[in-house]
Amino acid sequence: MTKSELTTGPSIPVRIIISTVVVIAVAVAALAYVSIRDSRGDSYQLLVDQGKAFTAALARACDNAIVAGTFFDRLVEERYAALVTALSDEPLEELDDRRLLRFVRRYDVDAAFVYANDSTLLAAASEAGGRPLPPAWVTQEVEQLMAQPEVPFVLLIDQEQAGDDAVHYYISLTNRLDRTIVIVETAQYHSRAMERTGIGYLVQGMAREQGVEYIIYHTHEGIIFSSRSTGSLLAIESDPFLIAALETDTVSSRVYEFQGKNVLELVRPFATEQYPIGLFRVGLSLDKYYSISRGFDQRMVLLAVGSFAFLVLSLLYLNSRRRRRELSAAYSEMKSLTDKLLDEMRTGVAAVTREGDITLANAAFEDIFDTREAVTRQWDGVVADQKLALAAFLSSGLSVDETEISRVRRGEQQDLLIIRSLLEGAGNAAMVAVVYDVTRLRDAERQSMRRARLSELGNLAAGVAHEIRNPLNTISIAAQRLAAEFTPTESVETYRDFTRTIRNETTRLNDIITRFLALAREHQPARTPVDLATAVQETVRLLTPEAQNLGIAINVSVDPTIAVPSEVDRLKQVFLNLYNNAKEALAGRPGQISISASRSGSRVRIVFADSGPGIPKERREQVFAPYFTTKDGGTGLGLSTVHAIVAELGGEVKIESSELGGAAIILDLPLV
Repeated sequence: MTKSELTTGPSIPVRIIISTVVVIAVAVAALAYVSIRDSRGDSYQLLVDQGKAFTAALARACDNAIVAGTFFDRLVEERYAALVTALSDEPLEELDDRRLLRFVRRYDVDAAFVYANDSTLLAAASEAGGRPLPPAWVTQEVEQLMAQPEVPFVLLIDQEQAGDDAVHYYISLTNRLDRTIVIVETAQYHSRAMERTGIGYLVQGMAREQGVEYIIYHTHEGIIFSSRSTGSLLAIESDPFLIAALETDTVSSRVYEFQGKNVLELVRPFATEQYPIGLFRVGLSLDKYYSISRGFDQRMVLLAVGSFAFLVLSLLYLNSRRRRRELSAAYSEMKSLTDKLLDEMRTGVAAVTREGDITLANAAFEDIFDTREAVTRQWDGVVADQKLALAAFLSSGLSVDETEISRVRRGEQQDLLIIRSLLEGAGNAAMVAVVYDVTRLRDAERQSMRRARLSELGNLAAGVAHEIRNPLNTISIAAQRLAAEFTPTESVETYRDFTRTIRNETTRLNDIITRFLALAREHQPARTPVDLATAVQETVRLLTPEAQNLGIAINVSVDPTIAVPSEVDRLKQVFLNLYNNAKEALAGRPGQISISASRSGSRVRIVFADSGPGIPKERREQVFAPYFTTKDGGTGLGLSTVHAIVAELGGEVKIESSELGGAAIILDLPLV
């Protein structure tokens, strides 16, 4: 593309613009038609869904009203039963009108009567005072209750009174069958509650909701109740829709003509013990639906016209914006490339303002400091190290400084080298920081120092070992000759024990010296492929008898396809030393040892774990030093020997906590 083309760009032919305008007009018209149709369908479906929910809620409310009425009756009966129980405890020979009056006033009832088991009135009391006489029908109920004691109580409402003057008569035969007690109390609260929780009251209340035309309970016998005058309605048997609705257990819907206008009718089956099976018919007004549909149609037509005009103008305008889009795309590509380069860097980079806000941070910086969206966060909050405080650096007068810090990240030590530089004339940025993760470098330095220390100590050990071995051999030979050539006349067994002890101890000392010399020698392994699983299994087979005697269970899980460049004996020596270390850690207690190995890229990860007491974090670096031990009688050479052999094989050793509760020795070795 030439410079001229980039500046002006080719113009769009008029015929293409006209054709595009026609296509847009047709598309907008079709879109408006589809939108109007879909909107009407969605609005109607929404109204149907709301109506179904309303009808279902009505049915549940009616069920709850029936349950509430039953529950309320039970509460009233339980209260009266409690009063009867309290009065039953009174001695029958001491029960008189005065004591009964105290009971009436204490429990706030209108009156109470006590009959003997021969229907004789023993005591009577009223809140109003005096000795009241119960109605004759109450005495008849008492006699009938005594004649049929299998029904111990009856709750009645005075038939001659109603409304706020209604009175409850609770007549109960006591458990001892020695008296019948009558409790008299006003029933106005009960009557009002039953009235307001009844289905009729509930239906009338819900029918007053906006948009509800009617609520009808319709059975085969006719209209049970209705929220308004319905006029003549077809019987269920004459309306196929109602017949089908009665056979389902869901809410059915239809558009129904009611008293000269269309309504949305929702129908749901309903049945209780009080009412025969029938249908709840709920009529919802469609006036608002029609009004909303007409308004939406008008708005869609106006929107279609406006959209058409806008699209035409946009088409003409887009031609002039083409050059800007191309420039913007080029800039975006350049910025994307810059951002990608920053994010691909393994070195952390961040730019910080004088106020401490991070304005730029690449992915490596966020990963090193375990943060997300570092931009706009505070430098001191992300780095959180007093040696790297921004204010101290800005006031130090230095243009560049280097600081190395150590921190614990995800349970492991991390070493960071942070180089900070002042920025002059770089907008709002005042400092740029470059962060290097030098953890592996520092680990390599520590490994090198450890190997040097091992070499020095090994050389010292070799010199001492050679000087000790010659007299030790002499002692061993002398002990053998004493045992073979001389026999005392007394205490023979004691003599033999002494000579045997001398031989055993010299053998043990010789073994220790051999380990010293193994540390001192620089061994060059043959580096032939060794089947790791076979080496482990042979070592475990050798150790199994002793482990069983000590109550130590050894579990092995090694990938049979793994081979490492080494020597079989050197690998066995590693596992023997690790076993001895775990055995000594268990100190004679039963326990578990787990040996597992799996591939990790081009290397193999071997985990030797035990259920012992573990190794504290502060001592995990020390245990690889020769002669360092925390065990009584330990030589301190086991783990140092393991470290030396693994280092020869080009691997690394570290210590972590084991899932078994003790220590886990991690060996990282190269694969063949």
